[in-house]
Amino acid sequence: MVDREGHSILRPLVAIATFMVIVAGLKAASDLLGPILLSIFVVLVTAPITQWLRARRVPGWLANTLVILGVVAVGLLLIIFLAASVAQLTTAVPEYRNLIDTQLTQLEALLASRGIESVDLLNLEFLQPTRLIQLVVSFLTGLLGTVGNIGLTLFIFIYMLVGSSSFSHKLKEGLNHRPRLLNKILGFGQSVSLYLLIKGWLGAMAAIGQTFLLLALGVDFAVLWGVLSFLFNFIPNIGYIIALIPPLLLALLDSGLWSAVIVFIGYALINNFFDMVIGPKFLGQGLDLSTLVTFLAVIFWTWILGPIGAFLALPLTVMFKTLVLEAFPDSAILAKVISADES
Repeated sequence: MVDREGHSILRPLVAIATFMVIVAGLKAASDLLGPILLSIFVVLVTAPITQWLRARRVPGWLANTLVILGVVAVGLLLIIFLAASVAQLTTAVPEYRNLIDTQLTQLEALLASRGIESVDLLNLEFLQPTRLIQLVVSFLTGLLGTVGNIGLTLFIFIYMLVGSSSFSHKLKEGLNHRPRLLNKILGFGQSVSLYLLIKGWLGAMAAIGQTFLLLALGVDFAVLWGVLSFLFNFIPNIGYIIALIPPLLLALLDSGLWSAVIVFIGYALINNFFDMVIGPKFLGQGLDLSTLVTFLAVIFWTWILGPIGAFLALPLTVMFKTLVLEAFPDSAILAKVISADES
């Protein structure tokens, strides 16, 4: 009896210790893991395109070449655009700081005229809007540094894409005697590929609408905020809020309160239209994760991998849930706990 009780206590302790060791290893290898994981999910996104080309009798080598050239072109354009935007935004920060100081002085005077002591409140560090702009610059710089390792990422992506068909064939042969596990792996790849493609399409449509809104209002760096809106579309829960804050602040500084209100309402209408009206028709139940888990996953994977972890948080968590938790009877209950709530 004692042995059984000791064994039942030891197993979860060993599992927790193993998990901590794995997390420490992932954290230590984050510089290498970032390009590898990014390459994997780029392959998942482009796999349906390759299959579509092959279904139309395009030779395999030509289909792979077209996809690779497309990915390289998009990657280089993104790097060049982000680098130029970071340089321009960094140059503009002092100008916005002066404008913010002027408006804060006016606000302080207005509050003082009404008998409200505001000196200490306005000097609080978290109320300084320039910090938000600097945080955006820091995030862009970190993202640029991760994506900027284009050489390693590209080589990994090319080898993975070229070998994906052979790998899929070998996987089916190797797991032919374990159909349940094979179906899980194949189902995971297909569901994530479809999810990322549809999510990207919906995010692009929303970003285009938001960019036109910002251009119409004359908000600075409108195209940059549109690109960030598209990228942050892949970050669950908090991505929309992060993408909204910079253009909202710039609209407030440049054009006043009503312009900021229009940006806020416009972003909300556009985002909700694509996220809640159009999205469910194509995405179905999504990737079957609860709202709390998706939020915590963003924090966890960002801590492990840096900025790129925020974008890969959802598919990485689904991979862990599908291929690890659901694969073993002892952890199946955890997979059920972190799944989306049944409506």
